[in-house]
Amino acid sequence: MNWLHWLGENWFTGLQTIAIVSGLFFTCVTLRRDRTSRRISSLFQITANHREVWEKLLTQPNLQRVLSPNPDIARDPVTVDETIFVGFLILHLNSAHQAMRNGVMDAPEGLSTDIRTLFSLPIPRAVWEDRRRFQDGEFIAFVERILKGHDLNRG
Repeated sequence: MNWLHWLGENWFTGLQTIAIVSGLFFTCVTLRRDRTSRRISSLFQITANHREVWEKLLTQPNLQRVLSPNPDIARDPVTVDETIFVGFLILHLNSAHQAMRNGVMDAPEGLSTDIRTLFSLPIPRAVWEDRRRFQDGEFIAFVERILKGHDLNRG
């Protein structure tokens, strides 16, 4: 009988409590869905930017040498166009690094190998050595760790 008496006097407070807890629950669900949506949207944007940068190789044949494993850069130094192209790649990588660092996206599985492969080529390596001084220290450390053989997905 005491229970019914208490319920009769406090039903409104109980109803408010249930409404508040339900509201918090639904807010958490909505925030989680919004976070997932933002992560997917960011991934699409980074993928589009990646495609846009690399499409330059198809539309500008003078950039083909960037991917050559043995260009003679002593005889034919890195061109302005090649420097700009690799600079775009570095900026794109920096954007992806910032997104990963801030939890907006996870590191793609092959990113470490991709970075090592790119910067093992003479022209990208020469541009990186010349332009890295313009990057922030954390990004430089990120790239250099990978170039020394560390893998992002293995710790």
